[in-house]
Amino acid sequence: MVRNLFHIRYLASVTASFLLLPLVAVSFLFLPVAASAQVRTSARVTGYFEHQYSANRTNGAWSHLDYDRFRVDINATAGRRTRASAAVVYQLYRGDTDIALADFLPDDLAALADTITFRLENRHFVNHAYFTLRPGRFDLTFGKQYLAWGAGWVFNPTELFRPKNSIEPSYDREGIGAIALRMSVATLSDLQVVLVPEGPFDKSGKILRARTHVNGFDLSALAATLYEAVTFPGSVEERRITFGGDAMGELLGAGVWAEGTWNDHAGDRWVEVTVGGNYTLVDRTFLLFEGHYNELGKTSDPYPVHRWLGRLFGSRRPLGKITLFGMVNRPVDQLWTLGLSALGNPGDGSFVLIPSVAYAFAENVDLLFNGFIYAGGDGTEFGKHRLGAFLRGRVYF
Repeated sequence: MVRNLFHIRYLASVTASFLLLPLVAVSFLFLPVAASAQVRTSARVTGYFEHQYSANRTNGAWSHLDYDRFRVDINATAGRRTRASAAVVYQLYRGDTDIALADFLPDDLAALADTITFRLENRHFVNHAYFTLRPGRFDLTFGKQYLAWGAGWVFNPTELFRPKNSIEPSYDREGIGAIALRMSVATLSDLQVVLVPEGPFDKSGKILRARTHVNGFDLSALAATLYEAVTFPGSVEERRITFGGDAMGELLGAGVWAEGTWNDHAGDRWVEVTVGGNYTLVDRTFLLFEGHYNELGKTSDPYPVHRWLGRLFGSRRPLGKITLFGMVNRPVDQLWTLGLSALGNPGDGSFVLIPSVAYAFAENVDLLFNGFIYAGGDGTEFGKHRLGAFLRGRVYF
């Protein structure tokens, strides 16, 4: 059943990609129209090719995975009031593409998925495809777009649709189909209304967000209602109500931020809060720290079965109440950058260390090595996987 669910999700993503392709075409129809009206137009094609090889040791056995990823971005404008953007991604997998779900569960739950595997299939999809009209003080955006809210580096409680990967928070994220209206209400202040049409209107996501700037700090407030699966995609959906906001600015030479929400979903009411800061030393060493509190989590293991199952199907909400993240990066010279990150759950004593080496030997070529060293007992949040690493190369055009 689990494997079928993953196939359904894959087929749905492919179908959505083909359905959105007409939107990409329609988005650029304004170019010849604008040209005929003697409006200045421009279009630019960029993108990258990426190759990654990874190896992981789990339960005493090594596995490897290799992929190629190709992305093409198209950005166009017509005058100063119309903009369109789209990106298509192709990703091809090789190696150990059959993933055993038992490898991601504590030993006492692994028997529930002892023989269940899912396969990483080759993917092709529209990462985003939208156009924006700017009549006066309004911005109206249609299509698959980025609703990236919140000030947090790793944990964004106000990010309702595409949460970050906590192990690699800066990696590409996919857009979400929406209609968004933004209205400027004052200098450095705006009001945004968003509709995410998923299913009937009464079950579609609706968000109201206000943003302003006060005494060097960017401030926002958010109210949202949407329907969300109780445990994992395909399970029963219940209405979720969220109120929250964030603040970001500079204090005593350090960047600081805070973000939080109050939530009501499926009988649970909880608060999530993120606080963090960063600072750059004289020698260009970059320091960052962030802490996240999730009232819905537990102080320590064992964690509920449905929380583990939710993680198997894409949930990125931490299992514990408190999760800490720290990072230090230092350029060695103009080409090399060394770094070390750590993500941990102090409640159950588990953590993962992420050493990194970045090398940029040309303006449009990047090489990155990341290691992953997991530590913790069985059943802890980060204790199941023991060792891993990947080597990634990316060429931009």
